[in-house]
Amino acid sequence: MAQLIPLTHLGIVRLTGDDTTAFLQGQLTCNMNQLEPTHWSWGGHCDPKGKLLASFRIFKRDAEVLLIMPRDLITVDLPQMQKYAVFNKVELSDISDQLPLHGMLGDDALAQADALFPGNDTLRRLGDTQLLRDSHSALIVGALPDALANLDAADLSHWQRHEVAQAWPMLTQEHSGELVPQMLNLDAVGGIQYDKGCYIGQETIARMHFRGGNKRAMYVAMGPAQALPDDSELQMAIGDNWRRAGVVLNQALVDGQLWLTTILAKEIEADTRLRLGEVELTLQPRPYPLFGDS
Repeated sequence: MAQLIPLTHLGIVRLTGDDTTAFLQGQLTCNMNQLEPTHWSWGGHCDPKGKLLASFRIFKRDAEVLLIMPRDLITVDLPQMQKYAVFNKVELSDISDQLPLHGMLGDDALAQADALFPGNDTLRRLGDTQLLRDSHSALIVGALPDALANLDAADLSHWQRHEVAQAWPMLTQEHSGELVPQMLNLDAVGGIQYDKGCYIGQETIARMHFRGGNKRAMYVAMGPAQALPDDSELQMAIGDNWRRAGVVLNQALVDGQLWLTTILAKEIEADTRLRLGEVELTLQPRPYPLFGDS
């Protein structure tokens, strides 16, 4: 059965003005000149050192551009972007409370979404409501169509587990400004175009790519748990000992299973034993190849 989930943890930044596309082309990791009005994309905004300030879904809505990201990241990223906006004909605003966001999950969720929003594009529209489609779920921006009003409701944790299981590059406020975007696999999901030209942080990001400087990637791990661990340090087994393994980004606890995304060394073995607090975890298959892998 399809489930409808209010995505209260996500917010929206809106950009308008004559210079919006040119401004974002010089700010973001994705290529705004190639973003079609019928498709959405992952993207990132970095500081001058190439560290990721925010990751998001980005798409066009008439003359506007909208960025969907965690609400708490907006308070970090919006002021940074506004520093450069003063030199352009562009206005930025937080419209998180103006456009509702809902996710659709479940066996027949995509079939119902496709029936209401027909087509083959990843970004579709019905009146003033837009649908962001991927291969496993749908995200609805705007007022819900009446046909979806009676769908079963689900807790936000189910969507957050989906975010983790799909290894989406969901940066958290805690780690904003700490990681280069490739460590979150942002290039693997199409959020970095290495041939687009200059943008904030581009020199570091390009060097990490072309010279092979990035040795870390994002992984999904899962294990049985009855509560979210208090410990925030992920550890890995080295013989009979344990040592710090990597950064934990996102966690979701559903039906007695803890799911999380973590930044680990690329060469880590698939059967490596991990733990977070007292919770033993195993690495899960990544749902997509890393950039450059066959």
